[in-house]
Amino acid sequence: MTTNHELGTRNYEPITLSVIIPVKNGADTLERCLQSLHNQTLQPAEIIIIDSGSKDDSIAIAKKNGATVIEIPPESFDHGLTRNLGVQHATGDLVFLTVQDAWLPDTRMLEKMAKHFEDPEVMAVTGHQAVPHEKDKNPLKWYHPYSKPQVSVRQITDAEKFKSLPQHEQAGLVAWDNVVAMYRRQALIELPFVQTEMSEDWMWSYHALLKGWKLLRDPSLVVYHYHHQNYDYTFSTNYSVNYHFYKFFGYRPGLPAVWMPTMKAAWHIFRNRELTLREKVYWTWHNYRIQSATLHSNKDFLRRLHEGGEQALVEGYKKYCAKIPQGKQKVPVNDG
Repeated sequence: MTTNHELGTRNYEPITLSVIIPVKNGADTLERCLQSLHNQTLQPAEIIIIDSGSKDDSIAIAKKNGATVIEIPPESFDHGLTRNLGVQHATGDLVFLTVQDAWLPDTRMLEKMAKHFEDPEVMAVTGHQAVPHEKDKNPLKWYHPYSKPQVSVRQITDAEKFKSLPQHEQAGLVAWDNVVAMYRRQALIELPFVQTEMSEDWMWSYHALLKGWKLLRDPSLVVYHYHHQNYDYTFSTNYSVNYHFYKFFGYRPGLPAVWMPTMKAAWHIFRNRELTLREKVYWTWHNYRIQSATLHSNKDFLRRLHEGGEQALVEGYKKYCAKIPQGKQKVPVNDG
């Protein structure tokens, strides 16, 4: 068994960093992502792109920006195993994971993130994904920091006590995000991601914590990331999250309110002076639709669980999530 100390980086050795990004048809956003990495004060030693059958210019963009491209068949993509493939090719002491439609607004972000690993007990660090102030993105989610970010330590010293915690407290500790996460490469070799269509980051965090490893969350480490959500996208992705969280952790979703959140959203949106009246009406309706989709998805999940148990959940997953959803950036013409 490798100890935390053995996994630690010695202070006198220069740190090298590998970046791993899964890509499929990311031409609209990949250039911005890669340029934001090249602008960092801590330069990655390598950027590894794992492309699963792009039909656009993604591979050409990656190569133009000096990335190493590993091509895999589209049907072999898996959120856990595909990232493990990148780790197997990585050579850096540290590995930074992100996605094709995220970008780093702070040129010192990777440097700040890597500094946390001066503590030899720290195995991984996650940050915060935020939505920039851009008018084709949901203004209700625009990034408005309202307090000074505080680094929080995630560590479990008593596994049985952790398992006895209420569901929301367990989730708060396990929460992790591979849109903005850095790991010791040796930690990912010892504890690779599980095979899964979703939530590979939460599963890794869960098992790492049960091993007694020390993880950090630093919300001052921000990447910008956004997926435009219509009703169908929200319903299916929410069902998939519920399915995997129940499968892995036994978590059951609640039933969210719709009208009160919609009224609060409308109040915030109509106070936004950057939006036209037409945009305010559009985004108010948009937020009602995604709130409604979340409610209906959760209700369907709980109904299936009550009436048919886990087999019914699997049938729902096959029906709604046969294809892994891929996020879109721009507002479509018809937001169904």
